[in-house]
Amino acid sequence: MKRVLFIQNGEYEVPGLFGAVLEKCGVHVETAHAWRGDSLPVSLEHWHGIAIGGGSMSAYGTDQYPFLKDELAILAKAREQKMPVLGMCLGAQLMAAAYGGRVFPNHTKEIGCFDLRFTAAAENDPLWQGHTRTFQPVSWHGDTFSLPPGAVLLASSDITPNQLFRLDDSLYGFQFHLEIGRELLADMIREDAESLRNHGVDPHEFLHAAGIHLPEAEKIAGIIFRRWASLIT
Repeated sequence: MKRVLFIQNGEYEVPGLFGAVLEKCGVHVETAHAWRGDSLPVSLEHWHGIAIGGGSMSAYGTDQYPFLKDELAILAKAREQKMPVLGMCLGAQLMAAAYGGRVFPNHTKEIGCFDLRFTAAAENDPLWQGHTRTFQPVSWHGDTFSLPPGAVLLASSDITPNQLFRLDDSLYGFQFHLEIGRELLADMIREDAESLRNHGVDPHEFLHAAGIHLPEAEKIAGIIFRRWASLIT
């Protein structure tokens, strides 16, 4: 059986729809809780793909969160070995940092469901071709990044120009959260309601918008994650 290592960086930053889809595809997803002190593999010999989820920390916070250095090293090794990689939110930022881009605070936090608009390059992308109509996945981040050298920009939003990129043939960074479904999001909003209000986000409005937009996003997630699974050899 093919095995994918999912690196989790927070209590709610679980594999979600990504894990569910890959298991249906016959790909086993094993989670390493880096944020809780799980050791990360030194060698990727027994893995066929790497995925890194979101987290409340910043990719440049390696002094405060030393395990991020290990994640950056894993990303470098995965690219050397031409292994498929998928980074989600913080994971995408770590990819940018590992591959030569720069991560920095965005001019404003992007929290909610926002239009994701695709570039012409996405029309011919192995993951996204045929599914490049604007839709509204969940975003929940305060940092952004510059594209690594050689990366292809696939989608943007008004707040965050670099929302989605591909590097080489099988390295994908998603700044948005395609892995978050309605159930998980409801738990996250309930847990962080006070923090959301402090950032000017109404939890009830966020949840209402998600009820409108996430059914479509969940369908797209099923397609995109199946296609990513097909990259694993």
